[in-house]
Amino acid sequence: MRDRHTYNHGHITKAIPISLENLAQQAKSALHTKRHIYIYGDNDEQSTHAAQLLRKAGFTDVAEIQGGFAAWKAAGGSTEGIAA
Repeated sequence: MRDRHTYNHGHITKAIPISLENLAQQAKSALHTKRHIYIYGDNDEQSTHAAQLLRKAGFTDVAEIQGGFAAWKAAGGSTEGIAA
């Protein structure tokens, strides 16, 4: 849910960047609807909105990472990118 520059700077390991504008369409073409999906964005409101879009598109196992990338990193989660 983050722009390409921000994603390249640092992201959760193996995260797939998808824009909010094309989220449902791209997710449907790339992911199985029963796959576990974890969403994070620039803020929690954006993540919640994205998760709602995915659920409406038929994805059944969608979770939001509260606090986004910063919270993931602070918890010791695996990251990659320029500043990860």
